[in-house]
Amino acid sequence: METIGLIAAMPQESEALLRCVKEWKRTTFGPFRGARFQLMERDCLLVTSGMGLTRAMDATRALLAGSSAHLLVSFGIAGAVNDDLHVGDVVVAWNTCLLDKGLPSQFHSLASLSEASWNAAAQVLQPAGAHLVPGTAITTRGSQVVLQQLEQMTHPVLEMETAGIATVAAEMGIPLVSIRSVSDGPQSPIPFDLESILDEKYNFRIGKLLMLVLRRPQIIFQSRQMMQNSRKAADNAAKALVAALSQPDPVISS
Repeated sequence: METIGLIAAMPQESEALLRCVKEWKRTTFGPFRGARFQLMERDCLLVTSGMGLTRAMDATRALLAGSSAHLLVSFGIAGAVNDDLHVGDVVVAWNTCLLDKGLPSQFHSLASLSEASWNAAAQVLQPAGAHLVPGTAITTRGSQVVLQQLEQMTHPVLEMETAGIATVAAEMGIPLVSIRSVSDGPQSPIPFDLESILDEKYNFRIGKLLMLVLRRPQIIFQSRQMMQNSRKAADNAAKALVAALSQPDPVISS
């Protein structure tokens, strides 16, 4: 039986996937929480890593320590760089890079969905009015500031894990797919500077967040909309993922 490893950063993203699955069981991968289920007679292992590059790499290695995965999938929510994407649109990345101090590192090529998987994922998004597009996963350390050259890419999205997962996948010789749904962007921006309220381990600095709310109370209402957008994006990423992996041959390796 083939095994697929699935890596999500936040519980919200993992729970959205599990809502799309009929039967699943809780498990752990080292210190990381996870779940196991079957899809199209494939053994699917889901790990929730927590935010950030290091946690994503550690969680991926923990998942692979007890299994021989044939495919890895980085999935969840992301921020659009340009205004040509809307909340709920899903981006399947052709490649990924790490954005460090405003500069992109070397790009890693990612596996592509097969035609059948692409069509299935696109179709499941239609009732919600969302689109499936190819793009680039730009992994940041929390920064939402991008260079103009990144804005000129096709559908770039900002997230915090895929480049790290790609490094582990390359070390192990396992193809990696990235499926990310848009939760924010120029049309629906995050109402605060994410990098300023995260510490070096990608934990929220509660004191910084409280001070921000005291100075700008309207953030409470803006954050409510942000949470609704995040839920919509997580649901769409999960639906597209399940539709794609439910096909006989879901990917074309890079």
